[in-house]
Amino acid sequence: MGISRITSHFKNKIKKARDFFQWYTTGMSRKEIERMLHKDAMEALTYYKEKTTLKDSPPEKKSLVSKIIVFKEIFLSFLMQLTPARRFFYGLGCAGFVLGMIAAKGVWILCAFLILNFLLAMELADKLTTRDELEIAREIQVSLEPKQLPEFPWLSISFSSRPAKIVGGDFFNVVKRNDNQMLSIVGDVAGKGIPAALYAAHIQSMFESLSEQSASPANILNGLNHLICRRLREGDFITAVIAFFESRENLLTIARAGHNWPLYYASQTKTIEPLKTRGVCLGIDRDMGFSSCLEEKAIPVKSGDVLLLYSDGITEAMNSDHDLFDQSRLEAALKESAHFPAEKIVERINLRLDEFVQSEEPHDDVTMVAIKVK
Repeated sequence: MGISRITSHFKNKIKKARDFFQWYTTGMSRKEIERMLHKDAMEALTYYKEKTTLKDSPPEKKSLVSKIIVFKEIFLSFLMQLTPARRFFYGLGCAGFVLGMIAAKGVWILCAFLILNFLLAMELADKLTTRDELEIAREIQVSLEPKQLPEFPWLSISFSSRPAKIVGGDFFNVVKRNDNQMLSIVGDVAGKGIPAALYAAHIQSMFESLSEQSASPANILNGLNHLICRRLREGDFITAVIAFFESRENLLTIARAGHNWPLYYASQTKTIEPLKTRGVCLGIDRDMGFSSCLEEKAIPVKSGDVLLLYSDGITEAMNSDHDLFDQSRLEAALKESAHFPAEKIVERINLRLDEFVQSEEPHDDVTMVAIKVK
């Protein structure tokens, strides 16, 4: 009787230990660990290095002294990112741990452990607060995107937008001027995160306003450049492409400001043509140089033709072998799905993209707008 009770007791303990292990390792996988050791570690190292005075140098033979100097600079950069109070307690915790190990004082080691874990909890709370704020920013960004695209009896329109981070710098919009005229924009703000998302939201609202004043893609881009140049920080820029459809003349007009070439599928010849119009990025040139570089291109459209506007997050998406999805794969995905409605075209392109990158995390925002002439 006593043996069975002891056996039952041990089985219960083993089950509790197993349950605790499963709870503790929830969401933990080999891929997640590799991502933490490679991607996250490199991003953190790059961030702290940018806060130092270290110069980028080629990874050639480095002496032990130079390696120690680099480590010291990065460690000091890490310390200076802490608030003064947290920096003090971090130093106290480290000193207590070292002295406890030397003097073999278990109490000191325990106190150091508690201090360092308290600081970790404080930093985690800050991060979670920021994440919650980012989630709110994402909700606002999504609310600014068109919830329902305008309907046209002569066009089939669909879109897809997936940010690399919680909020992204890609933007798009579709504006109905009247029953016969439609304007669409796809753009990309240099960078990611909240600064890029703020610029993207600003451009979206300005595009809607300027679309009411003009139907010319070049005129709208000129207006956007004039307005955004006053607000962009030095070194920032934005790319964009605008398409204007006119049903009475069956005409498509394109203008591009440094953005990826739109892809145009001609149903009669079953060929794809990149629309290579000239144009520099928004926000770089405040003067007339921007206008002189802009080029509009008008194309007669026919039933079954498809226009694809997209961001470079598609063509520059990478798989685990660091191969790019590139334009050729995008053209192949468009060609094989061009006979479907716009919604299906976007679905098939996303499917081909997901099959290519597999489980790799996106390096950039992915946005596209497909417009098919009925």
